[in-house]
Amino acid sequence: MKKVTIDTNIFIRLFTIDDEVKFKKAKELIEKAEKGKIKLLVPYLVIAEIVWVLEKVYKRSKIEISEVITAIINTPGIEVELFEVIEYAIELYKDKNIKFTDAFIASWSIFYKVDEIITFDETDFKKVEKLKVRNL
Repeated sequence: MKKVTIDTNIFIRLFTIDDEVKFKKAKELIEKAEKGKIKLLVPYLVIAEIVWVLEKVYKRSKIEISEVITAIINTPGIEVELFEVIEYAIELYKDKNIKFTDAFIASWSIFYKVDEIITFDETDFKKVEKLKVRNL
Protein backbone atom coordinates (compact mmCIF):
# COMPACT_ATOMS: atom_id res chain seq x y z
CA MET A 1 0.00 0.00 0.00
CA LYS A 2 1.22 3.47 -0.86
CA LYS A 3 2.09 5.64 2.15
CA VAL A 4 1.91 9.41 1.94
CA THR A 5 2.49 12.21 4.41
CA ILE A 6 -0.45 14.56 4.68
CA ASP A 7 0.10 18.26 5.36
CA THR A 8 -1.83 20.52 7.70
CA ASN A 9 -3.61 22.47 4.98
CA ILE A 10 -5.42 19.34 3.75
CA PHE A 11 -7.10 18.98 7.14
CA ILE A 12 -7.78 22.71 7.42
CA ARG A 13 -9.62 22.69 4.06
CA LEU A 14 -11.51 19.56 5.12
CA PHE A 15 -12.73 20.96 8.44
CA THR A 16 -13.29 24.61 7.51
CA ILE A 17 -14.76 24.09 4.02
CA ASP A 18 -13.53 27.57 3.12
CA ASP A 19 -12.53 26.52 -0.40
CA GLU A 20 -15.02 24.18 -2.07
CA VAL A 21 -12.58 22.81 -4.68
CA LYS A 22 -9.87 22.04 -2.12
CA PHE A 23 -12.47 20.65 0.29
CA LYS A 24 -13.64 18.13 -2.33
CA LYS A 25 -10.06 17.08 -3.11
CA ALA A 26 -9.25 16.70 0.60
CA LYS A 27 -12.42 14.67 1.16
CA GLU A 28 -11.57 12.37 -1.77
CA LEU A 29 -8.09 11.79 -0.33
CA ILE A 30 -9.48 10.87 3.09
CA GLU A 31 -12.04 8.56 1.49
CA LYS A 32 -9.24 6.74 -0.38
CA ALA A 33 -7.54 6.15 2.97
CA GLU A 34 -10.78 4.97 4.58
CA LYS A 35 -11.20 2.45 1.74
CA GLY A 36 -7.65 1.14 2.26
CA LYS A 37 -6.28 2.39 -1.06
CA ILE A 38 -3.57 4.51 0.60
CA LYS A 39 -2.21 5.09 4.10
CA LEU A 40 -2.00 8.69 5.25
CA LEU A 41 0.78 9.42 7.74
CA VAL A 42 0.40 12.45 9.99
CA PRO A 43 3.45 13.82 11.83
CA TYR A 44 2.65 15.06 15.34
CA LEU A 45 3.68 18.58 14.30
CA VAL A 46 0.81 18.59 11.81
CA ILE A 47 -1.58 18.03 14.72
CA ALA A 48 0.01 20.92 16.64
CA GLU A 49 -0.31 23.15 13.59
CA ILE A 50 -3.97 22.17 13.07
CA VAL A 51 -4.70 23.14 16.68
CA TRP A 52 -2.89 26.47 16.27
CA VAL A 53 -4.57 27.38 12.96
CA LEU A 54 -8.07 26.44 14.11
CA GLU A 55 -7.60 28.27 17.41
CA LYS A 56 -5.82 31.44 16.25
CA VAL A 57 -7.00 31.92 12.66
CA TYR A 58 -10.48 30.36 12.69
CA LYS A 59 -11.28 31.12 16.37
CA ARG A 60 -12.63 27.62 17.00
CA SER A 61 -13.32 26.49 20.57
CA LYS A 62 -11.25 23.89 22.38
CA ILE A 63 -14.21 21.53 22.21
CA GLU A 64 -14.49 21.91 18.42
CA ILE A 65 -10.74 21.49 17.99
CA SER A 66 -10.73 18.43 20.24
CA GLU A 67 -13.47 16.88 18.10
CA VAL A 68 -11.45 17.55 14.93
CA ILE A 69 -8.29 15.95 16.31
CA THR A 70 -10.22 12.98 17.69
CA ALA A 71 -11.86 12.50 14.29
CA ILE A 72 -8.46 12.50 12.58
CA ILE A 73 -6.98 9.99 15.05
CA ASN A 74 -9.99 7.67 14.68
CA THR A 75 -10.19 7.74 10.88
CA PRO A 76 -9.31 4.39 9.29
CA GLY A 77 -6.33 4.68 6.97
CA ILE A 78 -4.81 7.59 8.88
CA GLU A 79 -1.82 6.91 11.10
CA VAL A 80 -0.95 9.74 13.49
CA GLU A 81 2.56 9.79 14.94
CA LEU A 82 2.51 9.51 18.75
CA PHE A 83 -1.28 9.15 18.65
CA GLU A 84 -1.48 7.93 22.27
CA VAL A 85 0.36 11.04 23.43
CA ILE A 86 -1.86 13.25 21.29
CA GLU A 87 -5.06 11.59 22.54
CA TYR A 88 -4.20 12.41 26.13
CA ALA A 89 -2.85 15.85 25.18
CA ILE A 90 -6.19 16.71 23.57
CA GLU A 91 -7.99 15.56 26.71
CA LEU A 92 -5.76 17.79 28.87
CA TYR A 93 -6.09 20.70 26.44
CA LYS A 94 -9.88 20.55 26.61
CA ASP A 95 -10.54 19.42 30.19
CA LYS A 96 -7.78 21.31 32.02
CA ASN A 97 -7.97 24.39 29.78
CA ILE A 98 -4.26 24.51 29.05
CA LYS A 99 -2.28 25.40 25.93
CA PHE A 100 -1.96 22.53 23.49
CA THR A 101 1.84 22.68 23.46
CA ASP A 102 1.94 22.36 27.26
CA ALA A 103 -0.68 19.62 27.10
CA PHE A 104 1.48 17.75 24.59
CA ILE A 105 4.62 18.12 26.73
CA ALA A 106 2.69 16.95 29.80
CA SER A 107 1.20 13.99 27.96
CA TRP A 108 4.55 13.05 26.43
CA SER A 109 6.19 13.24 29.86
CA ILE A 110 3.57 10.95 31.38
CA PHE A 111 3.76 8.52 28.45
CA TYR A 112 7.55 8.29 28.76
CA LYS A 113 7.41 8.15 32.57
CA VAL A 114 9.68 11.12 33.23
CA ASP A 115 10.39 11.94 36.84
CA GLU A 116 9.86 15.68 36.65
CA ILE A 117 9.22 18.63 34.34
CA ILE A 118 11.48 21.61 34.91
CA THR A 119 10.18 24.92 33.60
CA PHE A 120 10.11 28.67 34.06
CA ASP A 121 6.31 28.65 33.67
CA GLU A 122 4.56 25.99 35.71
CA THR A 123 1.05 27.42 35.35
CA ASP A 124 -0.36 24.85 32.91
CA PHE A 125 1.71 21.92 34.12
CA LYS A 126 0.45 22.34 37.69
CA LYS A 127 -3.06 21.56 36.43
CA VAL A 128 -1.96 18.00 35.55
CA GLU A 129 -2.06 15.97 38.76
CA LYS A 130 0.07 13.12 37.40
CA LEU A 131 3.10 15.39 36.96
CA LYS A 132 5.84 16.48 39.28
CA VAL A 133 6.73 20.02 38.23
CA ARG A 134 9.56 22.24 39.37
CA ASN A 135 9.91 25.92 38.58
CA LEU A 136 13.58 26.68 37.92
